[in-house]
Amino acid sequence: MFTVNGKELDYDIFDADKADLIQRVMEETFQKIASIDANSPENTWAGFVREICEAVAAAFDRLWGAGTAVKIFDGVVNLKVAMNAFQELVDGINAEKAELETMAKAVTAKYSGNRAQRRAKK
Repeated sequence: MFTVNGKELDYDIFDADKADLIQRVMEETFQKIASIDANSPENTWAGFVREICEAVAAAFDRLWGAGTAVKIFDGVVNLKVAMNAFQELVDGINAEKAELETMAKAVTAKYSGNRAQRRAKK
């Protein structure tokens, strides 16, 4: 569960197919944002803002379905809102990954025997 711009979005990053999709979408979105040149002579500031907002909106729509971005952004095209929402998504993904790593370490520690302890028992 992710909270983005005050809206809750359900997404299971532990499902293999969904994990593949989220990884692809995030990589493509990062690349798209990085490729947008605010100083390009053919790009105005408004155009720059719009391109980034559209890239972020496309990511949300690909992950949760068409219309999700409109709901998250309340129908506005605002660079600050879009970047904050994208950051909240990235933070949410990282938090869920950290949770999984903690679980994996706990399981590994619980079920992998300590060689020194086993030898001492002999």
